[in-house]
Amino acid sequence: MEKEQLNIGQLLKFGYETLKSSGIDSYQIDCELLLGKIIKKDRLFILLNRDYKVSADDQKEYFDLIDLRKNKMPIKYILGQCEFMGVDFYIKEGVLIPRPDTEILVETALECIKGNKLKSLCDVCCGSGIIGISIAKFVEDIKVKCSDISTTAYEVTSENIKRFELKDKVEVIKSDLLDYFIDNDEKFDIIVSNPPYIKNDVIPTLMEDVKNYEPYEALSGGQDGLDFYRKITLQSLKLLNNNGFLLFEIGYDQKSSVSSILKKNGFTDIICIKDLAGRDRVIKGKREIS
Repeated sequence: MEKEQLNIGQLLKFGYETLKSSGIDSYQIDCELLLGKIIKKDRLFILLNRDYKVSADDQKEYFDLIDLRKNKMPIKYILGQCEFMGVDFYIKEGVLIPRPDTEILVETALECIKGNKLKSLCDVCCGSGIIGISIAKFVEDIKVKCSDISTTAYEVTSENIKRFELKDKVEVIKSDLLDYFIDNDEKFDIIVSNPPYIKNDVIPTLMEDVKNYEPYEALSGGQDGLDFYRKITLQSLKLLNNNGFLLFEIGYDQKSSVSSILKKNGFTDIICIKDLAGRDRVIKGKREIS
């Protein structure tokens, strides 16, 4: 099959059949996006030009990508990008794939920043940098620090800072949670985080494309899923200015536990914001220094 010069229609047919037989529900759009990536054409072109001939080299690359997808590699890792807050961020294997639910965290932070005229933000466990960078894009007068212990996360966030030309507003630091900022006596008006929060014994039950490809360290929140909430909350006490805010994304069943962690550490005005599906998604607390 690879020796012939095939057209778009033939290549899509091959891809559809291959991915459908592997149980991938999104087989149609996946094939169209993968072929579009290879021949550098948008999806509309792919759909309207079935007779367009594809070079042998491009065919081989397409077959290779179909193999990756057949083996359940997430389509966004293969494409190298993911849409978040209406723009395309660079991602790759080794960082968590952004989820639409995390936009609730960004929207809550934006409302908090604008309502309280906050000027400095830290995005801890930043992954690809989507939270801190999105906020910097939407708020003119703010300085953002992103941090992650992962070298891959540091590299991906650095690339996204360049992509959106935000190096004057956003900096990424390689740090074990907030250690770097504590060591350097930095202060913030707001700390936001989407930390790892899945219980260890739940990870093996996740879908194949998640448990086999997304980084374990970006998923695992320890035995009860709360390890990072405890650590970040405790560390934030040394970093937040008076009347500063701490915002977390949480799992659907963690409202009570995470709220309790904030309350025990002296946070007030603790509220929970639901996502579009009506599930508990974000916890916000205020740090008042007496």
